[in-house]
Amino acid sequence: MKNHQYAIADYNLKIVKKELRDIHFLDDSTDDIDNPAELLKTFLLKSFLDQQSLAIRGQKIAGMLASFEENALTFLDKNAPISKIGFYNIALQLLHFEVGEDFLIDNPITKMKTLNLPVANVHDNINLYDTMTAWYLLLNTHNKYGTTFIDDLASKGYFAQNLNSFKKPLIFNGKAMPVYDTNSLIREVVYVEADQDNDHDGNLDLLKTEIIRPKESNKNKVPVIFTASPYNQGTNDKDGEQLTHNVNVSLKHKEPNNYSYSDIEHHSKKEKLPEPRPIEGKTRKAEQTLDREQSYTLNDYFLARGFAVVYSAGIGTYESDGFRTTGDDDETLSATAVIEWLNGKRTAFTNKTDNNQIEAYWSNGSIAMSGRSYLGTLQIAAATTGVDGLKTCIAEAAISNWYDYYRENGLVLAPGGFQGEDADVLAAETYSRKQQATEFYKNKDAWEKQLSSITDGQDRNTGNYNEFWDARNYLKNAKNIKADMFLIHGLNDDNVKPKNVEQIWNAIKPLNINKN
Repeated sequence: MKNHQYAIADYNLKIVKKELRDIHFLDDSTDDIDNPAELLKTFLLKSFLDQQSLAIRGQKIAGMLASFEENALTFLDKNAPISKIGFYNIALQLLHFEVGEDFLIDNPITKMKTLNLPVANVHDNINLYDTMTAWYLLLNTHNKYGTTFIDDLASKGYFAQNLNSFKKPLIFNGKAMPVYDTNSLIREVVYVEADQDNDHDGNLDLLKTEIIRPKESNKNKVPVIFTASPYNQGTNDKDGEQLTHNVNVSLKHKEPNNYSYSDIEHHSKKEKLPEPRPIEGKTRKAEQTLDREQSYTLNDYFLARGFAVVYSAGIGTYESDGFRTTGDDDETLSATAVIEWLNGKRTAFTNKTDNNQIEAYWSNGSIAMSGRSYLGTLQIAAATTGVDGLKTCIAEAAISNWYDYYRENGLVLAPGGFQGEDADVLAAETYSRKQQATEFYKNKDAWEKQLSSITDGQDRNTGNYNEFWDARNYLKNAKNIKADMFLIHGLNDDNVKPKNVEQIWNAIKPLNINKN
């Protein structure tokens, strides 16, 4: 087994002392300790919940071996010099490695290196400062199950037992710690006005945007994790099933053509847009809360660490304006509009009728995007606009060119497991705006016309690359990306094929951004 270690920031003794104090391993009670064994024992006692008695915590320490002859409590109670071997025998057990099964008690350092676990550069007989440094590194070390020791402690309630005693935000070795109370989160809904009239009703489209944020953000601005998810407001599975195309058809003979790229290149249309809504009033208080929450696991992780989390399903979804388009400029614009509001450059309202403006006063203007598949795809779409405020994309299994999702070299194909699906099917499935009865009947004819245009444009007859697909090729604008890109993809993905991540990776290689 190899335990992969990563993301440990550089540190020195000054940083070690400060950050150990920030997380309360060093405090007034440790300032007078001048014995390494006593200091390590104090660290171990602090690793177990305060509500447990000293006897219970001592019992847990005694359950670990420091050597063949001594348990950890006896070893430390002697206040004798700490051997490096003794420290790492205890360290491995704190990281959930078992004596006898995972390592031998007389050779822990070799095992640390074999497992790719970092070993502190300390003396064989550890002094006081060595103890601090080795403990600091241990807190940042991944355990047997892939979690850092500090995150393991957090999951057991180390921070939660006394949230109000920690400063906020709390950064330890470059990473935010979970010191925000997720039982008192603020949940609210606003409607962001986008520079588009996708449904041609004579009004700029309003986009329902859901916010979950720490109560502390009322006083101190926080960074934002934004997920653009067309599925967030529900789906129309029956519509998708009914529209699914028959794949049991013969291939048609194809005639060559003399098209050049200029013949099928997509150019964004410069349409005259309606005037923005007049602002009738301003407020800091939202009128609507979330009546349901379909949160994203990664986002929940960051909520406890002082980030706000924002969800928006985009045009053509429940309680938003517009129609679904499956990946073109309009969907990109509905994602970047939310980012611009979070960055203070766009208007949002508390409801869809009163024109009462509300600002993202709690956002510090630094936005990351998260999500998988369609959710990751919209990250790439937004990033290729170079929109201000978007700092990082964490894109999992994302499409970089929709042609390579539904087509390949002139052949019509389906993403793995979804035979007969196409751009029109996906649009119908995600058009959750129709789930409001008034919206369904009011827009029925216009929506059917929109859906027909997608069916025609996708061209299942030839499978050729055309203007429709060129409008959904984000690779063309990859040079505009300013955000750091973290791309995640499975090598055996039959749905969003690895070609999609390979192409965007190659496109961003020359860019001066962080990329992984």
